[in-house]
Amino acid sequence: MAMATGLTKLRERRQLRLSVVPPASPPQPFTYQEHPFGSLPSTPPCSPGPAIESLAELEKVGVLGHGGGGTVYRVQHQHRRTGVELAVKVLRVRGAGAGAALREADVHLRVAAAAPDHPHIVRLHGVSPVANCGDQFLCLVLEHAPHGSLGDVIRRRRGRCLPERAISGVARCVLGGLRHLHRVVGVVHGDVKPSNLLVGRHGEVKITDFGASRHVSTTVRATAGTCAYMSPERLELDPEGFGSGAAAPPSAAADFAGDVWALGVVLLECHVGRYPLVAAGERPDWAALVVAVCFGGAPEVPVAATPELRSFVRRCLEKDWRRRATVEELLGHPFVSGSPCCATNEWLTNFHDERTDNRTERIHLINPKPTLGVIE
Repeated sequence: MAMATGLTKLRERRQLRLSVVPPASPPQPFTYQEHPFGSLPSTPPCSPGPAIESLAELEKVGVLGHGGGGTVYRVQHQHRRTGVELAVKVLRVRGAGAGAALREADVHLRVAAAAPDHPHIVRLHGVSPVANCGDQFLCLVLEHAPHGSLGDVIRRRRGRCLPERAISGVARCVLGGLRHLHRVVGVVHGDVKPSNLLVGRHGEVKITDFGASRHVSTTVRATAGTCAYMSPERLELDPEGFGSGAAAPPSAAADFAGDVWALGVVLLECHVGRYPLVAAGERPDWAALVVAVCFGGAPEVPVAATPELRSFVRRCLEKDWRRRATVEELLGHPFVSGSPCCATNEWLTNFHDERTDNRTERIHLINPKPTLGVIE
């Protein structure tokens, strides 16, 4: 019934000449500044890690992922006996993707300048321009997450929910990273999703992939990102809908609120064990998402969840961004304010055996194949 009602509304909007086809991403202007691509300290001050003077010191081990933004390789620091593994994301700096590559490097540099070793944001070791066969590339040398991404964790659970203590730790870590991006750096992430949240050695969660990010001073509204995690004001095509819209002027508060919505979807996904905003087995394509997110009711949180989790997710998933909780408000929410330090959320690296459930404390260690999760 809800689907039929939503499709009726979509047809009405089509008669009003409002398309439900995903809008094409217009080229966003990027004013090139003399970024220190070659002079960024390879090891930021007061931060542990290998000193990298040249890409020649890195030996390629394998491919971690491909995507529209580039290719990510797993590499090893071959000139050190420590055997440190890193990740290198290679971005093309020619043609249509040039602006996006430079913007992504710009955000990484801003974040590194403000906090080179932030505990909840993937660490940048260096940026290096490379020319190959007439093409120009930027190589981002990044921290490697040995346990992959939160998306890997959810897939390995095979539809079973994560325990709430682990979800609380995820929320607290991501909120810590978003607070730094929003308040200190002035950056909207724009693509918070499980595959962009890496799991560190001790279960700490770190935000990665700034391919859809932008600084709030940018006057063009961002259209990049993953539709499944976009908030109503980003999906909605009516300028009057949800207090924003494609034709409305950019608002830093609205854009920051979009990151909060995405976090709410991620946490709900952790709890139900699958993408939660469409029915099980349904593909979350653009039309289905517009129906569910823009025309449907508020996303339902299972009654099995604790009142604290239900309250937290509902505050994240307010349809009107002006009523949605801010990062600061959520950091004071009981669901996360009483959680243990997220730097020790080791449940994410130690999984329950198939024969146990969330009520038992017995764990079974799994050594998954490492994946970075920067690019799907």
